[in-house]
Amino acid sequence: MGVVWHGHYPLYLEDAREAFGKEYGLEYQTIYGNGWFAPIVELNLKYHKPLRHGQMATVDIVYRPKPSAKLVFDYEIRDEAGELCVEAHSVQVFTTVGGELSWDNPGFYAKWKERWMQTEP
Repeated sequence: MGVVWHGHYPLYLEDAREAFGKEYGLEYQTIYGNGWFAPIVELNLKYHKPLRHGQMATVDIVYRPKPSAKLVFDYEIRDEAGELCVEAHSVQVFTTVGGELSWDNPGFYAKWKERWMQTEP
């Protein structure tokens, strides 16, 4: 059909989260190195128009600070012309490596938020 398969878009979001983590010191290895996992518990995508095979896309990611122990991101995927193709939203929670959900911000994440966030919503 000449378009990017819909299942590839979550991979683009993953790349954006990894780039965000690298830039702001919140990589998956940092999370895991502090004894935590951050599984995705919510992923929503709204498709506006398809990317065509061979087109370059840009993914804008915005961190949405929350007082609770979770990572919330909004995304926009745009084509080469800057037209909006996909809007997306993801939520990750913190669990121990044993799978136990944390209701409180892990210590390393609380420190990260203090460093990068001026105010909480």
